Amino acid sequence: MTPDLTRDALGAMSRISQTHGDMVRVKIGPMLVYLLNHPDYAKHVLQDNHTNYRKSSIYHEFSVLLGNGQLTTNDMEYWRSQRKLIHPAFSRSHLERYFSKVAESSSAMLARWEAAASAGRPLDVYSEFMRLMLGLTGKILFSIDLAEEAPQVSEAMRVAFDFIMTRVNAPIKLPRDFPTPARRRVARHVDVLNDIVRRLIEERREGEDRGDLLTALVRARDEAGKGMSDEHLRDEIKTLLVAGHESPANVLSWACYLLALNPDKEERLAAEVTQVVGDRPPTFADLPRLRYCQMVLEETMRLYPPAWVVERTPIQDDVIGGYHIEAGARVTMFMYQIHRHRDFWEDAERFEPERFSEARSAGRHRFALFPFSGGPRICLGKDLSMVEMLMCLTMVIQRFRLRLEPSHPVVPLPSVNLRPRDGIVFHLSPRRNSVAAAG
Repeated sequence: MTPDLTRDALGAMSRISQTHGDMVRVKIGPMLVYLLNHPDYAKHVLQDNHTNYRKSSIYHEFSVLLGNGQLTTNDMEYWRSQRKLIHPAFSRSHLERYFSKVAESSSAMLARWEAAASAGRPLDVYSEFMRLMLGLTGKILFSIDLAEEAPQVSEAMRVAFDFIMTRVNAPIKLPRDFPTPARRRVARHVDVLNDIVRRLIEERREGEDRGDLLTALVRARDEAGKGMSDEHLRDEIKTLLVAGHESPANVLSWACYLLALNPDKEERLAAEVTQVVGDRPPTFADLPRLRYCQMVLEETMRLYPPAWVVERTPIQDDVIGGYHIEAGARVTMFMYQIHRHRDFWEDAERFEPERFSEARSAGRHRFALFPFSGGPRICLGKDLSMVEMLMCLTMVIQRFRLRLEPSHPVVPLPSVNLRPRDGIVFHLSPRRNSVAAAG
């Protein structure tokens, strides 16, 4: 079983879950793993009994890049104090302020797509969305385009992710700080990233307000009037940087893929965009009216959740669904399978955004779909991510029809996020000449 998990984690875990049911106990070397495949079990761990669970050792591996931020820390008192300071930066007023950056960056990307479409040149939209979201996240966080102005940031993340995933998948691990060539290489790249973030923090400390998220965090104060230290700011900013670009880029890529496979859904979305937006650029006020677009994104995250597993470790023994769970075991909530659970999703493998209509969503289990995790540690940036994805997908469909390159394989790769292993290549054809296309 272990070699299958190493070579094909998604396929092996799916087969195990489908064969053995909602709770599976697996031994992987010395590690005891419980695979949870039911919304009730995820709710128990993430919400009902969350105080008995800490982040598993896998998240500790990410601290080589992210330090002690919201994603990695197990110090709950520290986590709560940091979350209180960060949360106001994602208020509606801030989301409206960030919106212009989303529109500007999306327009610049689609201008490149116009050129490719005119030349009959296919595009890997996964690479395009990754470039877009890295640049956009940099603008929202720092008011700079990281994709253009700081390419060493993406290189640092790539090197660190390769190192992290190698360790996650290794059956036997050296101490993380053991000075291997790979560890020294990671350290050099992370030092460069830290220096960039430190310089930007210093600029905001000096009083410069550029209307970005970093300014909001530098100025945030708790009830005692105390703000974050430079070290704490650095780790939280790096966490937001990583989480803020990877997940939306993956969801947008999979959404375009699913729409291309289902042209009737693509045309229904295009009809909504025409009705709500027409040929003009979308505005922040349009977003609540783009209901079908939101349904497309929700259905995409059901089928291809970016964080395809969520892991915790119980501090004390627990009982889940009548099963005894030992303290110190690894509890893996298999989101990919839970989102396909046939007791909660009819015709679960089919792409059907209509299942997220208000009528069909009424009474649905809260943890039948939880792409942003759940409970107290639900993702802080979920609303910002939805704004970014709604805006970008609307602008894509407003301008282009999407057709897959049939010779290019599309294979899900369960890495840090569930991403297309070799990208997704499309042929683009203009949908209309529009005011929006003119920028």
